[in-house]
Amino acid sequence: MKLSYLVPALVASSLLQANEVEITEGVPFAEIEANGKTYKIEREQRPDSYLTNTFALTSRPSPPFFIEPFKVSDHVETFGELEVLDFLTHKKGLFIDARLKNWYEKSAIPGSVNIPFKLFLTDTPQRDKVLTELGGVKSGTDAWDFTHAKTILLYCNGAWCGQSPTAINALSEIGYPEKKMKYYRGGMQAWQLLGFTTIVPSQEAK
Repeated sequence: MKLSYLVPALVASSLLQANEVEITEGVPFAEIEANGKTYKIEREQRPDSYLTNTFALTSRPSPPFFIEPFKVSDHVETFGELEVLDFLTHKKGLFIDARLKNWYEKSAIPGSVNIPFKLFLTDTPQRDKVLTELGGVKSGTDAWDFTHAKTILLYCNGAWCGQSPTAINALSEIGYPEKKMKYYRGGMQAWQLLGFTTIVPSQEAK
């Protein structure tokens, strides 16, 4: 899969040579615009780099951390990293970090917004506000019209994390079109294992 469109045509050859660890052949980085900022997403260039944080763990207690299926549903497309970058660079929709706020504030993928999965599990005024922002129109006490719903891509901590699948299933139950939902199964663990750029939202807000 070629991603030459990720990099502006004006990228100098010296930049290409500087990035020995590329995203894909000839593509050293991707630039995205989100929240009024421009983020440069690239892979870690140090050849001896490895994870030392919580995402280096290979075992987690179950419950709650069971391995999630590759597909949430036959109609919800599962994304890999190249598809995530395509989604972000072409602004194809809203990129949602479905983790609890404490996870999100420590580290997140550039361009994502935090909408914790628990918010979708109960009918509350806060959920109504978010669903309205996603393009939903409340058409009764508990009925929603999602004719003009936004396309959304959700992620959480990784293949062992059920937060984004839970959010997707909850949205599906209230009628959100599954074809307008995408699932990045690799989440934060796969993103960091590949050495991609992350941000610390709690620091960015200062």
